Amino acid sequence: MRERLVRWYYGFWPPLPVWRRLDLSVIVVAAYTLLVEVILSQLPHRPPKWIGELSVVNAVLLGVLLGFRNREAYERWWEARKLWGQLINDSRNLALKAVTYANPPADERKRLGELIAGFAVALKRHLRGEPKKLREVPGFEGETADPTHVPAYLAGRVFDTLKKWKATGAISDIEFLALDPHARALMDVCGACERIRSTPVPLSYRSLLRHGTVLYLLSAPWFMATEFGYWAVIVVSLMAYFLLGTELTAEDVEEPFGRDADDLALGKYCETIRVSCAEVLGVEVGAGKAG
Repeated sequence: MRERLVRWYYGFWPPLPVWRRLDLSVIVVAAYTLLVEVILSQLPHRPPKWIGELSVVNAVLLGVLLGFRNREAYERWWEARKLWGQLINDSRNLALKAVTYANPPADERKRLGELIAGFAVALKRHLRGEPKKLREVPGFEGETADPTHVPAYLAGRVFDTLKKWKATGAISDIEFLALDPHARALMDVCGACERIRSTPVPLSYRSLLRHGTVLYLLSAPWFMATEFGYWAVIVVSLMAYFLLGTELTAEDVEEPFGRDADDLALGKYCETIRVSCAEVLGVEVGAGKAG
């Protein structure tokens, strides 16, 4: 019963990942609105109506900027999700075709599985800016090599394996060509993810939106307090909650490779690749690191 109530609660009122930063901002806005109403209650005259009209115009412009900001942030997140979906599919296809065409012995299957799964873990660490050491990738703890770009190094080892199979006659030229697109896709995904990470949303758009948000939240309480009195505290707080919450969420979503709750579950995707390779290749592949 308790579990059903918990599921119902989170289904009806799901947690907001940015609430820690958002709640403090809303409290500040509410306190400011209350202060405005206290000041206005001591004045002999209320502010002129044109202040409210300017606030409405600012809100319209802010809505346009916010719509663009959200669209750009979500497109970056969705493109990153598709790239990691492509990596999962190409990893599975590479393992499947390798078993079908080359039918390598168990030790070579295990090494291929570690290369594919290790590439995913190395790419995750690379995109998150974590220490880029080959020895920290599961399955490569005993390696002496220290490449600068670990994902590229592991992708190169995959190509070396395919080249070796071709040279020894384990696979034909046509079979090599069938395997090549999936091996090449590893660095294609890596390059596309690096492009997303290194090309943020233009600073001018973010600055304009934040300037507009600050100006709106500074001016709106004066108009709302004139119209609603102390009820303006609740009205303005609700507006701030959704306005600032949307902006903070867009801020998280536009950088999809981090560890925030709105970011991609890269650790889960790496584990999916590891489990798939182990199942297809029929060998045990070193456990990856979630997160």
